[in-house]
Amino acid sequence: MPTKTAMADGITLFHDCRESNLTLRQLRNIRPEDLAPFGLRMDVFRFDGTFLSLVIDIPPEGAQGLLKRHLVRLSTIIEVEKPLEIFARLNVRHGPNTEQVVRELPLHMEEIVVEFDLAYTKLNEKRIEGMWLDLIFESPQMNQVTIRDLTFSRYPRAEI
Repeated sequence: MPTKTAMADGITLFHDCRESNLTLRQLRNIRPEDLAPFGLRMDVFRFDGTFLSLVIDIPPEGAQGLLKRHLVRLSTIIEVEKPLEIFARLNVRHGPNTEQVVRELPLHMEEIVVEFDLAYTKLNEKRIEGMWLDLIFESPQMNQVTIRDLTFSRYPRAEI
């Protein structure tokens, strides 16, 4: 598998393996808690690289009207075969710059939710061009990861 592989419109897999031994497949979600009709299963066997990342483009409407006073929330349903660290990095492109906010996904929790607080960034609100999310998998070898659902929302910070 090449080091950059487009999986679908707006979804790209990146890695730096010399020999990639991984498979990706779409599967039907049939459980009541699965809001999305399909999920993505990734089986990682031998992994000799330093990074594995799934990049998900957020539709342009998600960045329209975005302000520093917004909180961007990611809620997800992810299953892993064995313990694994997964980081979510929200990227917001504004002009020639990109703001990045990183959170570790709490896979040990029943509800996997992280929030990205844009108030602490140097975001130029007038120049926002787009957003995307990187899901970064740490030491993914010999593991199966199933992403059942990813839901993004944003909320204005309360002005007190």
